[in-house]
Amino acid sequence: MKNILFCIGLLALVTSCHAQKQLDPPTPLPEHQPISGIDYSPTNLIIMYDAEIGKEPLLEAIREIQAEIIYVYSIITGMAIRKPETMSLDATKAYFEKVKGVVSVAYDHIYRLDDPIKPKLEER
Repeated sequence: MKNILFCIGLLALVTSCHAQKQLDPPTPLPEHQPISGIDYSPTNLIIMYDAEIGKEPLLEAIREIQAEIIYVYSIITGMAIRKPETMSLDATKAYFEKVKGVVSVAYDHIYRLDDPIKPKLEER
């Protein structure tokens, strides 16, 4: 019994003398810098099309200006394309906005995991 009490006392003494480790303050994250002053790809667009009209008019337009299909979405009626080298991104966007069946053309935005969360304010 004396040995058990001695061990408990020794354990209490050892743990009470243990120095608390000082934690260093967290290192602040570097300031977010947009790529080339923009937060979207300088070459890619996301194009949505009407399912009833189909993607054929869009595919024909892609072939006509020699753009490149990067990805065809399976869940939604849309695809990601890379603009042709002969056109600017804005000119390519304007071109596809006029194609039959195209519902929307959007810049391929870049979202980084370290971006700060920005609340979306309601517009009135």
